[in-house]
Amino acid sequence: MFNDTYRYAFSRAQSLVVTGTETAERTGGIYALSAIVDLGKGELASKTTKVVSALRSVLRGSDLTAMVAAAIAMGKLAAPGGALTAELVDAEVKVALESLQVDRVESRRFAAVLTLRELAANSPTLLYQYVSEIIEVIWVGLRDIKVLIREYSAEAIAALIEIVAARDALPRDKWFVRIYSEINKGFSQNTVETVHGSLLALKEMFAKGGMFMQTSNRYVDACDKVFLYRDHREPLIRREVTTIIPISAAYFPAEFSTSYLHKSMIHLQGQLKKEKDRNPAFVAIGKVASAVGSAIDPYLDNILVYVREGLSVKA
Repeated sequence: MFNDTYRYAFSRAQSLVVTGTETAERTGGIYALSAIVDLGKGELASKTTKVVSALRSVLRGSDLTAMVAAAIAMGKLAAPGGALTAELVDAEVKVALESLQVDRVESRRFAAVLTLRELAANSPTLLYQYVSEIIEVIWVGLRDIKVLIREYSAEAIAALIEIVAARDALPRDKWFVRIYSEINKGFSQNTVETVHGSLLALKEMFAKGGMFMQTSNRYVDACDKVFLYRDHREPLIRREVTTIIPISAAYFPAEFSTSYLHKSMIHLQGQLKKEKDRNPAFVAIGKVASAVGSAIDPYLDNILVYVREGLSVKA
């Protein structure tokens, strides 16, 4: 009876994933399928291929919400102890790489970066052999015309940077040099898409790239580039600059306090005067203060003026 129950639940969940006509049906089926596989690994070990096939059917579709859920489920299967074999992981990586290189369909690119993000986060050992190939093609996603694809591509490269950071110095630095070169290439191309993609990738290098950004004058070079875009015409880029400022402060507090604190506080206080930019600016100022400690003291009086004004505004 136990096995029959599992088989029925599996069949019903699989049907929702493959034939569901609504997002809620597909995502509900994916969540159920993932839970059933977790609970009945021994009972359902032979059904891995069917699970992967069902998830692929969503990833090859156009329902973006369901695609996110399917990629997460795929990553879960690829984790150590999961049901996904090395051969199946290889197959999914190769499809993703091909989609980024030759497929200009938005949904396929989205599926590709989702898949790479989840497999890199959940199965870093199996993904390691593909690091060079992924670094070569992930920039297609980071420079895509769609913001959502750029943002998920940044999450994919963040997972990739974590894989690289754990390796020996020689291969690690080689790959980081390649990433940083592409970041600068995006800045030099100077379109909204390439600049935004480079800012997203740079943020991950500060957050996860270890000491790499402190060598060869890269920190100063990167911060100088970020500040070039603080008054950019595109709000998305201005907001990304606001996000990066405290991350760069936390990464190298001493250098930031000496070279960038003043211009950062002038910029962020200017953002406090703009209703749409005020909340992100307050968050950034708080994080900068946490990073630099007492170096923030000369700016506290002005900041408190804005805080009082913000508290007095009626909801």
